[in-house]
Amino acid sequence: MPYHSRVAVPVLIFGGSFDPPTLAHRVLPMRAAELVGARQVIYIPAAISPHKLDQPPIDSAHRVAMLELAVSDAAEAVVNRMEVEREGPSYSIDTARALRESIDPGTPLRLLIGDDQAIPFHRWKDWDDIISIAEPLVLPRLHATPEAFAEALRRESAWTEDDISHWLDWRLDLPIMDVEATVIRNRLHDGQDASDVLAPAVLDYIRAHGLYTDGRA
Repeated sequence: MPYHSRVAVPVLIFGGSFDPPTLAHRVLPMRAAELVGARQVIYIPAAISPHKLDQPPIDSAHRVAMLELAVSDAAEAVVNRMEVEREGPSYSIDTARALRESIDPGTPLRLLIGDDQAIPFHRWKDWDDIISIAEPLVLPRLHATPEAFAEALRRESAWTEDDISHWLDWRLDLPIMDVEATVIRNRLHDGQDASDVLAPAVLDYIRAHGLYTDGRA
């Protein structure tokens, strides 16, 4: 497994369904960028996540529009549409390669993922190539402490102790600030208040377009 130290000012890559984009999607990547001295966060909404083929998200045009509203006040944020404009499932390796070709080779890329994604990362397509292009940065999502994260990695039975040490080095010391998307969509469907997890502009967009009213979670 290739590992590299990064000393130049990096750019963060942050992908996801953003169905819908939450306050955590806005706040945590910016906090991560501040911690590592990144100059930009590239948000990449997925067309069809290979991990969610059984639960396709709502139309990408809505997700892109909501995401742009959610990060509109963040100067460091850029929404990139390459995956929603690409046919078929969105694989991170394809995105990483495309970004590496389009961004100054002297600029390091870092892939921002949740700790729940880090644990089965060995199942991602060409995962070791992803690491060689864009080293991960890990946001706490399920595991509040490094010890809990390390134990979860050990239970996966795919990582060596050296691998786990690297994952711990990549873990960011940030609070867990996430709500399961299914829970949010259910709240919206049931007409419950979601202003604690969604930006006002995103909520307004959801209401204006009647999104998440069909009971799909």
